[in-house]
Amino acid sequence: MPDGVALLEPPGPPVPVMVAEPRVTADGPGGDGGPPSLPRGHVLLVPGFTGSKEDFIAILEPLSAFGWRVAAMSLPGQGGSAGLGPRGSHTARTLAAVVGAVVRWFAPGDRVHIVGHSMGGLVTRELVLADPGLLASWTAMSSGPAAIPGPHNALLQLEAALASAPIEVVWEMKEAMDRAGGWDPPSQEVADFCARRFVSNDPTALVDCAEILMTAPDLTDQVAAALDAAQLPAAVVTGEVDDVWPPEAQERMAERLGVPWHTLPGIGHNPSTEDPQVTASVLDAVFSRATEQQAGLAT
Repeated sequence: MPDGVALLEPPGPPVPVMVAEPRVTADGPGGDGGPPSLPRGHVLLVPGFTGSKEDFIAILEPLSAFGWRVAAMSLPGQGGSAGLGPRGSHTARTLAAVVGAVVRWFAPGDRVHIVGHSMGGLVTRELVLADPGLLASWTAMSSGPAAIPGPHNALLQLEAALASAPIEVVWEMKEAMDRAGGWDPPSQEVADFCARRFVSNDPTALVDCAEILMTAPDLTDQVAAALDAAQLPAAVVTGEVDDVWPPEAQERMAERLGVPWHTLPGIGHNPSTEDPQVTASVLDAVFSRATEQQAGLAT
């Protein structure tokens, strides 16, 4: 783990959380001229399908250097964390309830800038609809307005395999499909970690999350109305060559929401791992703009 990052577990939700304290000091970001200043705000990063808190490990330090107190969480059932129960227990709403509990634990009495990556965008938009008062801003990153478009062959294969085969066998199948699709891990260490993480997932949670990705309805109009009613700042962040939700679909979602759309040149579906510094800089700009908006509303 990066220096200054703590691994914690909230007393309520059974999920691990990595927390990075702000590294801005008296002589500026990352300096050593005095004790750390108070955080500019709180940020919570929420992963997607088959992901975990480690998806964000490379942007914790850059974001904390901008002065934010940052947490990255796993969702129930991910990476060895306990699932929520039998098949059907893991819905966008039940997962969002866990995210909301983490928000309250992480920043009691304060609002949080929340980023949902991929499926995490579908989960966190439920908080916009149900409890926007928890949020300082909402960012959908590499996430679309509804179910993943196009045929769901890979997800259906994964769902069927999880029902009938050991999860180690399912990983071998998934890894072969990913490599055939162009996945090339940067090191053997990363490849080994991805294997360990996948086989420690709760198979039931994985099946439920596959269902979310295949069946999520388009709630863009409802989310737009909720953002407007709560005067909640939001943004959409997209990798220029995202191959899950097409960038143009994410751009249209941003237009319908009436929020800024940020595209990251040369980046695919995983901005936090593909270019952490650029991703952190864009997110810092999103959070800074949201903070200015909220301050303007307050005055």
